[in-house]
Amino acid sequence: MHFLLAILLVLAALPVRAASEEDQRHFAEYIRPTMMTYCGKCHDPDKDVPFFEAEKVEDISKNRGIWYHVIDQLYNRAMPPTDKKQPSEEERLSLTVWIMEYLHKTACEEGEFAGRITARRLNRLEYDNTIRDLIGLDLGFSDTFPTDGGGGEGFNNNGETLFLPPILMERYMEAAQDILDLAIVSPGLERTFANKAFQPGVEGRTRILKQGDEASVLLNIYVAGDYRIGVEARPQNEKGGQLVLKVDGIAAHRFQVEPAEKKDLRTAVRLSRGLHALTLQVPGKGNAFEMAGLRIKEDWKIPSKEKQEIHDRLFLIDGPDKQPETLHKDKQAWAREILKNFARKAFRRPVKREELDRMMSLYERAGERGDPFSECVKLAMKSVLISPHFLFRIETDKRGEGYFAVNDHELATRLSYFLWASMPDRELMDLADKGILGDPKVLLGQMQRLLRDPKADEFVRDFTGQWLGTREVGRSVAFTGREISKTFTMEFAEDSRGEPVEFMKHLLRENRSILELIDSDYTFLTERLAKHYGMEGVKGKEFRKVARNNGQRGGVIGMSGVHMLTAFPNRTSPVLRGAWVLETMLGSHVPSPPPDVPSLDSVTKKEKKLTLRQALEKHRDNPSCAACHNMIDPIGFGMENYDILGRWRDKDKGQPIDSRGTMPTGESFDGPGELRKVLLTRKMEFAKHLSSKMLGYALGRSLEDRDQCTVEQLAERLAENDFKSHVLLEGIVLSTPFLNRQRMGKDE
Repeated sequence: MHFLLAILLVLAALPVRAASEEDQRHFAEYIRPTMMTYCGKCHDPDKDVPFFEAEKVEDISKNRGIWYHVIDQLYNRAMPPTDKKQPSEEERLSLTVWIMEYLHKTACEEGEFAGRITARRLNRLEYDNTIRDLIGLDLGFSDTFPTDGGGGEGFNNNGETLFLPPILMERYMEAAQDILDLAIVSPGLERTFANKAFQPGVEGRTRILKQGDEASVLLNIYVAGDYRIGVEARPQNEKGGQLVLKVDGIAAHRFQVEPAEKKDLRTAVRLSRGLHALTLQVPGKGNAFEMAGLRIKEDWKIPSKEKQEIHDRLFLIDGPDKQPETLHKDKQAWAREILKNFARKAFRRPVKREELDRMMSLYERAGERGDPFSECVKLAMKSVLISPHFLFRIETDKRGEGYFAVNDHELATRLSYFLWASMPDRELMDLADKGILGDPKVLLGQMQRLLRDPKADEFVRDFTGQWLGTREVGRSVAFTGREISKTFTMEFAEDSRGEPVEFMKHLLRENRSILELIDSDYTFLTERLAKHYGMEGVKGKEFRKVARNNGQRGGVIGMSGVHMLTAFPNRTSPVLRGAWVLETMLGSHVPSPPPDVPSLDSVTKKEKKLTLRQALEKHRDNPSCAACHNMIDPIGFGMENYDILGRWRDKDKGQPIDSRGTMPTGESFDGPGELRKVLLTRKMEFAKHLSSKMLGYALGRSLEDRDQCTVEQLAERLAENDFKSHVLLEGIVLSTPFLNRQRMGKDE
C-alpha cells in the first residue's frame, strides 16, 4: 500500500495529543490540496458546506460535525458525484483514515462530556433476568417478545433501537399475568349459584326451563385450570330429556337425563383466566327442566414448595422483608406494605406516595367486586409489571449547560445492568438509600462484588458474543451438506460459542491482560472441541483451561467460532477473515467494494487453475481493489491454516497452505502464530477499540464524537497498568459519562 497509509496506520496507535508540526505539515501539504482537487469547485468557503474554511489543521476542531460528514461521504463514495473527477481508492482511504484519527486525537479539546442516555426499555435478556431477581421465576418469559435489534456500538441494549411496538405491549400484558399467576397462590374457587343468581331473573327458588330457554351466570376465574360443575335439575316429562351446558356461548357438555327424581348432573370443564358466562339451555322439542342451582369447584392442587415460598416472600410472610403477623389482620395496611416493597424493587428506586395510591385504587376496585385478597394484590402488582418505570430505565433530566451527576439509585441501576443485565440487589439499593454509592471507593468495591457474583456471567456471555459475533454460530451461521453436517452439530456449535465466553470469564476473574485476547498460550476447551482441534487429554463436557504454545491456538483468532463466522459454506475467505480482524479487533472500518468490480468467484471461475491466494493477488491488480485488499488480505492469508470449521490444516486441495503475509507497515509473518505477534504491535488500537465497545455496552447508547476523549483516557490508563482487564472496567465505572448525564438544552 502507499507509504502514506502505512504512516497513518502507525499514527492511529499514538496517544492523544494536540496538533503537532507533522499534523500541520501533512494537512497543509496533502490533505487540504487533495480535497481541494476533488471537492473545491463545489465546496469553496462561499458555498453551503464551508469545510474549506479550515485553512489550518486546528480549524478542523471548530467544525467537527462537518468533518465527520466529510468522512461519511468519502467512506460511502457518495462524494464526489459520479460525473465528477474521482479520487483513487488509495486517496479516498488515506483521507478518511487521517481525518478520523485527527478528530479522535483532539476529542478532549472541548472538555469532559457525559452524553445523555435515552429512556430505554429492558431488552429480552434484561427482562428475564429482572423477573428472575424480582420474583424468583427463571422461565424465559420473553420468548414471545419480538427480537431486539442491535444499534450504536453493535449491541442490543442500545436505547435508540429498543422501540415499543404495539405487539410488544400486548406481550408485556400477557407475560405480567402469566408471571403473577405462577408466583401467587390463589385460594381454590368454590361457589354455588342459586336460581335467583341466573339471568333472566325469576321469582322463587326454582325455575322451569322449556324448549329453547336459557339461563346464565357470570363467573370470574382467577387461575386457568380444570373446574368441576354440578347442576341440580329434574326433567318435567316422562321421557327425560337433554340439557346443554355452554361456556361463553359454546356447548361444553350435553347431559342426557333419564326420567326420575331430581338429578345431580356433573361434568368437568377447563377454563382460562377471566370472566366467563356459564349457560344452561334446553334444546329439542318437548324438553323441560326444573332448575334448582349450579355449583362450581376448582380442581385445586396444593402449590409446590417453590411456589409457596415465592408467594410468602412477595406477601412479606417470609424472607428478609417479613412483616409482623399483626399487620396481616389489617388487610388494607398489609396490601400497602406488599405493594410498596414490590414496587420499590421493580422501579429500582423509592416509590412516590401518589404512585402507591394508584396501586391501592386497583386493589380496592378488585375488592369491591369480591375478589379474594391475593387476587386484589395481584391486580395491583400487574400494574407495576406493565408500568414504564419497570419496563424502562428512566433517569432524571435537568436543563442548562454542562452535565450533572446521576442520583445514587440511577447509578445503582447503571452498574447492575452493566455487569448483571438485571436489577440492583438489596446491598446496592441500601447504599443508594444512604447516598454513599457515588463514593469512588464504595462504587469500585461494589463493582468488584458484582463481578465475583455468578450473575456476572450474563455480562460476559452477552458482551463477548455480540462483540465478536460468535453468538450467531449455530443460529444465523450454520453449515449443511452431507459431509460437513457430521461435524457441524448443535452440540459442536454450542461449544464453539462457549469458547470465547469462557476465555473472557477467565480474563475478568483473574484480572488478566486484555492483550491475551490477541495472543495467549492457553484456551478453554471441552472434550468435543479438543478432538475437533486434534488435541488429546481433555475429557468431559465441561470447559477447562488447556495450555497451548505451538502457535496454532491462543487468542480469539484461533477459535472455531471466529472461523465459521468468516467463511463461506464451501471455502475459506481471507478477505472476510482479514476484514473481521481489522473491524472487530482493531476498529478499522473496511469500506464496501467499489461498484463495477468483478467478484472473486468470477475470477476463479474464469481461471480455474488459480489457487485462492493467486486469485486474490490477481484481484488486486485492479487499482480500485488494491488499496483495501493490501490492508485486508495479508491478515486473512495468515489465518489460512484454519478450514471453515476452524480445524488446522497444512494443505488445501492437495496444495501446501501459503500463510505468509506482509502488512502495509512492512512487518512480515508466516502463519497465525507470527500474525498474533504482529497484531500485538497495534495494541493501542486494540485497547481503544475494546474500550469504545465496552463503554458503549455499559452506557447502552451510541458513542458520540466527544466520547472519544473518554475512550482515549481509558486506553491510556490501560497502557499504564499492563492492560489489566479490571483497569478497563474501573475506568468505565468511574468515567464522566457513566457517573453523569448531560443537561438538556433550551430547545429540547
